[in-house]
Amino acid sequence: MATGATEFVDKTIADGVFSPDKWAKEVLRATESNLVFAKNVNRAFEDAAEVGRTVKVASIGNLAARAKSENTAITYETIAETATTITLNVWDYAAVGIEDIVKVQSQVNTQSEYQQKIGYALAKDIDTNLAALVAGFSQTQGTLGTLFTDDHVRRGVQYLDDADAPEDGRVIIMSPAEKNDKLALDRWSNSLYRGGRGGEQVSRGQIGSEIYGLTPFVTTNTKAQAGGQADNTVMHKEAVALVVQREPRMHIFYDIDFFTWKVASEVIFGSAEMRDTFGVYLKGAR
Repeated sequence: MATGATEFVDKTIADGVFSPDKWAKEVLRATESNLVFAKNVNRAFEDAAEVGRTVKVASIGNLAARAKSENTAITYETIAETATTITLNVWDYAAVGIEDIVKVQSQVNTQSEYQQKIGYALAKDIDTNLAALVAGFSQTQGTLGTLFTDDHVRRGVQYLDDADAPEDGRVIIMSPAEKNDKLALDRWSNSLYRGGRGGEQVSRGQIGSEIYGLTPFVTTNTKAQAGGQADNTVMHKEAVALVVQREPRMHIFYDIDFFTWKVASEVIFGSAEMRDTFGVYLKGAR
């Protein structure tokens, strides 16, 4: 019969002295976006960026064929060539400080974990910079905040055809909401799953093989002009150039004044639209 007083070693007592909190050795890492823009742009100009603040790329125009008249001198054509400048003006970093006592007492390798996240932060920074260039394409299809249609995609493909963009290197980059919508279309769902089952290995962020000659990619890292909107794109890789002058490199320093390990990484890069007719701003939803 209960007396009203504590008679047992109950859970409240045990929780305070006998039942410790146990920390798992594995950690719950923050989710990461599929970063697809950087691998679908032109990086051919990086060799010219060993030093300097800009990379200038000269144009070479087409010549006209002319009829030759007898006993008449030929005409030499003069073309006013131009240069496109890629300005190397982005110098970004990611950093974290870890006190020595944390490294000594933690069962998680915190420095290793955060070094991986530093690398991801800089990779996403580059990808986000490139995603922002999509809205600069003068050729547009669709409406912001509304899912784009199959007709919009095919018209985008025609823009690339009209511009004589090479068949190889064409992509469509879209938000997850757009992918979900297109899976309801048989012509898309059949294509999206080709190569993923029993075929070639698909890369991260890629959703199957070609549709209308475009390799489809999905990412949460499309730029949003406003809530519910997404800057998708149909493009050829030569539409945009990326020049990474300094690849991310890890700097590790022990600050004796704070007994702290300081870990940081930096990147120097620039990007620019190179061929406007090779890109289509495919307005849509997210």
